[in-house]
Amino acid sequence: MTNTRFPSRDTHPTHTHSRNEVARRATTGGGQAPVLCRLHDEWHHISIRSSELRTVRTWGLPGLPVQSLDEVLARCGYRPAPGAGQAPPVAATATATATTAGTPDHYEDYLLQVMYLARAEPLAARIVLQRILPALVAVANRHAASHTDRHAMLDELVANAWPIIRRYPCERRPRHIVPNLVRDTSFETFVRPVRRKSSGEVPMTHDQLDRPTHEPVIGALEELVAVLHEARRLGLAQADIDLLAQIVTMGRPEEVALVLEVTPRTVRNHRDAIVHRLRNIVREAA
Repeated sequence: MTNTRFPSRDTHPTHTHSRNEVARRATTGGGQAPVLCRLHDEWHHISIRSSELRTVRTWGLPGLPVQSLDEVLARCGYRPAPGAGQAPPVAATATATATTAGTPDHYEDYLLQVMYLARAEPLAARIVLQRILPALVAVANRHAASHTDRHAMLDELVANAWPIIRRYPCERRPRHIVPNLVRDTSFETFVRPVRRKSSGEVPMTHDQLDRPTHEPVIGALEELVAVLHEARRLGLAQADIDLLAQIVTMGRPEEVALVLEVTPRTVRNHRDAIVHRLRNIVREAA
């Protein structure tokens, strides 16, 4: 690969600044988060830089040789959300549509090839990060209580997304790649830290060992995980479980629809159908 300034396997593109600097800049006001501004500035430079384009052309991806990394994004099915960056040029989108026939399966197949490359190619991982950036912005907007929280949360989401992209199990999860990446990143950002805190060991003296202990409190999330685990054992499809997990993680059908590139009504209809099936499974097992 040509000499670029992309990070090593376990870092992400925004770590050129310290966390203190990120926090300081995040509190100085403005619309977009500093991490988002840096990513957009970086993308603006690398998307047409000759060294990156030469690298991409050696990958053997389907379609005509790209003239911009925006073309690669479009062929991966990229459609930017409001406030998450500019759309690829019309010519790039037209080229991608002509190359991939514009079907979700073609986009998924193309993205899967880029995901395989992302294991060893930081540039491929950076393209995937740009692909899921609108969804990460939506997650940050949903969960943050303030602009400052949103900035810090987006920084954390991007940091967690980078190793998840590099280590994504393409062989085991070749479909629904964008939703899977967003869900895995959200889990790493919001759920895993809570689990680590709740599973911490409490030091006890010898005389305390024989005393009765309080029953552990099971949170709503843990209860839902247990219910879905049992439902899968009883026959609920994995795709149904994945959609429910996305709705729980992202909070609103509108944001899940953004990631899946369908209408919110479609997500709500699928959700209601899955809940109906889940109730039937539970009722029959009772």
